[in-house]
Amino acid sequence: MLSLPTLALGSVILALPLAQAISGLLTDPEQVNGQTFDYVIVGGGLGGLTVANRLSENPDVTVLVLEAGADNRGDPRVYEPGQYSVAFGTELDWNWPSSQGRNIHGGKTLGGSTSINGLAQTRGQKEQYDALATFLGGDDADGRWNWNGMFLAMLKSEGFSAPNDQQQEAGASSNPAYHNTSGPVQVTYPDGIYHGPQQGYFRDVVSTNFSVAAVPDADGGAANTVAFHPNTISWQDSDHRSSSATAYWSPIEDSRSNIAILTSHLATQILMDTSTSPSRASGVQFGTSDGGRWEVTAGKEVIVSAGAIQTPALLQLSGIGDPALLNNLGIEVKVNNTGVGKNFQEQTIDSIGWTPVDGFDAQGTGPSDCISYPSLLALSTSSNVDIAETIASNIGSYAQDAFNNGAVVSVDAANQLFAIQQDLMVNKSVGLVEHFFDTGFPNNGLGIDMWQLLPFSRGTVEITSTDPFTYPTVDPRYFSADVDMQIQIAGARMARKIFQAAPLRTIVSEENAPGYDSVPEDGNGGSDEDWRNWITNGFASVHHPIATCAMMSQELGGVVGSDLKVYGTANLRIVDASVLPIQFSAHLSATLYGIAENAADM
Repeated sequence: MLSLPTLALGSVILALPLAQAISGLLTDPEQVNGQTFDYVIVGGGLGGLTVANRLSENPDVTVLVLEAGADNRGDPRVYEPGQYSVAFGTELDWNWPSSQGRNIHGGKTLGGSTSINGLAQTRGQKEQYDALATFLGGDDADGRWNWNGMFLAMLKSEGFSAPNDQQQEAGASSNPAYHNTSGPVQVTYPDGIYHGPQQGYFRDVVSTNFSVAAVPDADGGAANTVAFHPNTISWQDSDHRSSSATAYWSPIEDSRSNIAILTSHLATQILMDTSTSPSRASGVQFGTSDGGRWEVTAGKEVIVSAGAIQTPALLQLSGIGDPALLNNLGIEVKVNNTGVGKNFQEQTIDSIGWTPVDGFDAQGTGPSDCISYPSLLALSTSSNVDIAETIASNIGSYAQDAFNNGAVVSVDAANQLFAIQQDLMVNKSVGLVEHFFDTGFPNNGLGIDMWQLLPFSRGTVEITSTDPFTYPTVDPRYFSADVDMQIQIAGARMARKIFQAAPLRTIVSEENAPGYDSVPEDGNGGSDEDWRNWITNGFASVHHPIATCAMMSQELGGVVGSDLKVYGTANLRIVDASVLPIQFSAHLSATLYGIAENAADM
């Protein structure tokens, strides 16, 4: 809905309330240019749309969302789960280049990455959520940033539909105590869930041979298990994707007159008022690549939800960041915050594939649903090194290396960060790798997509130009901490061994990725040297970038506090994956919905 902001009657101009003046989905920047909204939200992805929906529940509040991509809800590349990855490299994808030639995909469309991701809905380990307050130095008086607070927030977002008889017969199961049936994000299992024996065999092999407990439902905070996991799939609309756009925007777009979304326009600068202390975000400049620029004013707050790559870039363009970087580009320092763009973490993935025996029938259409998260104990059976001892002996060198390469604010901060991570990995038994059983991939066969979950490698995101349409330099510094490679090798070797065990070995004929020619079998799953060579040449990004504006104490290099406000500002918040200080043993979306729901409550 759109009505004019003013109504002329003769020589009298009557100002209409802004909430009634500008609403709905917009593409013309002149409709909002020069206007004031209570909240201006940068990014119409998971965080932005969740917060926008919740804020606009109050009819006296006005909200504007600025989204760089278009509205593609009607595009089958978005709404059909079976078309996962078809959007990669298209106009729907940011497709950021990163170091070592590995691009990172992210949704450049309404709904952000929830509109093009793999739909897996998993929660992390209880102890990982409890650790969030540790990164904050214990600053969590409201209890939002621990398992209990995050569990309630994740439940709030979820509209769960328990598996029906057909899905249960294929292996899916759930515990109603772990789920909410009335939230906006629809979560269930696909009607075409695979009925062939492969996923059940995988669960049985992992739990029987590798000390990973099989559980009926892993969403209660015990994630270091093997289980069937649900997907963000609509149970009301023929297995269509349930994204933040369909969950938090579609139900209200025709009914609320106090919220507008402007698509296809990039936020180019946060406008900062430095005459006050702390500085205030007064509004946002946005534009198009042809040089067009417009501005809106924020009456209350600016909320940035542009993701772990674009958010730090926007802050740096706005004079918020490390003075050494900003001064080099001639950008006036508005807020000295050296942690912006540091502590960057991304995961690395390899796929181990096998050719099914002749006549094998997968009996379904997917997506796949069975995932294992082996802890240190389980993974150690496939490692030629003592992973715990390797971590303990090298934390100091990892910290020094990260500091030398500009990825942390100090060696001491890195040592403290790595100590928290070490405790989770060694003492709290969190999952160290993900083994995602995949029917139809790689090579049209059966496989395990495997990635190490908790890298010690730290990198950076830095702008190199004052042109907001020039991508920042994205450097995850993959495998700069060699223990990440050692864990990747152990995870790959374990994946091979899983397929070598009965009953899985009865339904496959040969390994086709990497294959015994590339990584010869030596009686123990292949040598470290052969796996290292294959991984180095073939790994990819998992597309789970985080931590570039981390929610941590300033001493550790944090950019936001427990209230998600940027340190040194009065009214600038960040609500996206950049605030996560560490990777979780899970896919990101469930945790990020919890963060966004908590943010909206604040």
